[in-house]
Amino acid sequence: MKPKRIDPRVRRTRQLLQDAFTSLIQEKGYEAITVQDITERATLNRATFYLHYRDKQDLMWQSTEEVLSELVDSLRETTKHAKKADLHVDQPHPVFVCLFEQIARHATFYKVMLSHHQAPLAARLIEVITDYISQGLDEFQPDDTKLTAQREIIVRYTASAFLGVIMWWLEGGMSYSPRFMALQLMRLAIKGPYELSPFA
Repeated sequence: MKPKRIDPRVRRTRQLLQDAFTSLIQEKGYEAITVQDITERATLNRATFYLHYRDKQDLMWQSTEEVLSELVDSLRETTKHAKKADLHVDQPHPVFVCLFEQIARHATFYKVMLSHHQAPLAARLIEVITDYISQGLDEFQPDDTKLTAQREIIVRYTASAFLGVIMWWLEGGMSYSPRFMALQLMRLAIKGPYELSPFA
């Protein structure tokens, strides 16, 4: 069965509410805003809000799931067409590029939600990144004896580093392109921070 298409009017209404919610968090903080604030900013009435969400917490959770579902779907589709040979220090892997392009697509939402301590986005995003790093590591180096540290530690270390870099990139106004960022992380993932080991 094909997924049910969302009516464009419904999509537009939900986007207005999500955009209003995001901008208000930037201005006032999550705790200070109310449903009334959100509907006024979105130029909609409260009845319309409650047709879509129970409260502002539900709005935050549903918005997070929608944005992450789009990210996961894009990464999955890109992975289908990516080849093992695409892992190279001189060009960004398509999956890495896709990750940054999707985050740039919803940059304001990611920036606000990742900096908001009660938002579920950071924990959910690191789950997504962890899954893809784990899958990639299993594919490209299945032999634990050829790894420099325990597999699960490498995965968690790398995922945390990725999240930190993503947050830094967003906070800095995305001064580098998604492709450039993907290439930098590709090089770090493969070679580490040194061109030649200073400890050799």
